[in-house]
Amino acid sequence: LGDVRRFAEWNIKKFGSFTVQSVSPLDLVEYRGYLQECGGRKGTGAAPSTVNRALVSLNLFFRWLERKGKIKDNPAIDIKPVSVASSPTPKWLNRSEQAALMRAVRDGESDRDEAIIGLMLHAGLRVSEVCSLKHEDIFIAPRSGRVAVTGKGNKYREVPLNSTIRKILERWLKENPDYPLFPNRYGNAISTRGVFKLVDEYAYQAKLEGVTPHTLRHTFCKNAIDRGISIDQVAAMAGHSSLDVTKRYTAPSQEDLQNAVEKMAWE
Repeated sequence: LGDVRRFAEWNIKKFGSFTVQSVSPLDLVEYRGYLQECGGRKGTGAAPSTVNRALVSLNLFFRWLERKGKIKDNPAIDIKPVSVASSPTPKWLNRSEQAALMRAVRDGESDRDEAIIGLMLHAGLRVSEVCSLKHEDIFIAPRSGRVAVTGKGNKYREVPLNSTIRKILERWLKENPDYPLFPNRYGNAISTRGVFKLVDEYAYQAKLEGVTPHTLRHTFCKNAIDRGISIDQVAAMAGHSSLDVTKRYTAPSQEDLQNAVEKMAWE
């Protein structure tokens, strides 16, 4: 209703009146351009998603009017939406940044913190998934291991554990065999806020900016893709809802592009 109201106001301002029968496809094209140029806050252009939402609203409105016999046809039916740029490439850590972060964690001498960060960096777990883990969710054998996770949408998955994170977890499980798996200073299970705080503190010590638990999960996915693991396998381990989410990690970063052109240098 808000989108229709704003369209009516634009018509009144431009033509002096507004009747649904007089609206043509050209009017809608002009309105789309108006939204792109000055339809946002403070007279700036509206975001593509906002423009497209308005076009969808008007299409529904005129389709309803057509069905009710108020207009002969729907003038909005063939109006093309504004192209929306693809989602930005997720932020991840390169090898030297990963090493710097883990050095800071080890300097802190906390097996708990190393296990928490390791599960995100080496298993791609979401911060909420780490916080909800229990001892029985982790299985470690001499040459293999896995962690059982219930992720978004209550979807269950099992993520294999590499030798690095298995060793870290073995140390922590030996030190803390009791519930909860990852306690805070008060003995309760650590919260997502607590994990965000500890990641932020270690990133600061490592002189890294903009690092969050999500960054560590993104780094796991990027590392897997770079090592030739198939997209469907990475999607399964990360618990992605579709392969389109995982494909973001195949997009080259600025560092990837720089390394590529350096290979072509003559020096």
